Amino acid sequence: LVPTAMADENDDDMLLEDFKVDEGACKEALDKREKAVNQAITGGDFPGGLKLALQDPPLGTTNQDVRVASARLVARCLVQIKEKDIEGVIEPMSNTDLDLLMKYIYRGLELAENSKELLKWHEVVTKKAGIGCIVRALAHKQTV
Repeated sequence: LVPTAMADENDDDMLLEDFKVDEGACKEALDKREKAVNQAITGGDFPGGLKLALQDPPLGTTNQDVRVASARLVARCLVQIKEKDIEGVIEPMSNTDLDLLMKYIYRGLELAENSKELLKWHEVVTKKAGIGCIVRALAHKQTV
């Protein structure tokens, strides 16, 4: 995101409308992330692939192809991780990471792909992060 207006020194929160998204940079970041995730998955490092897939999300982009591809990339990592390993994967994640993961889970459910696996993740993430995680994921203006 690139600010289009400078914030007043006393203004801690710039509005979302004060930022423009560089669509080309979003696509480049996705391509780079996809390569790194594919290498991790090929090497059997599914949790590492997930961590990479969650980096630099396309928040604020209007390019639906980038958003869908990013969601599918995260979902591809999620379905590779065995159900018994889910808790161990999310244990070190911060609340911010869990909120982002929950956004991707809902985006994946919206795409109607791998719903059974995504619902398992939803349950475990909610158990760790609480109901607030769901509310934040659904209420936040920037979607993935």
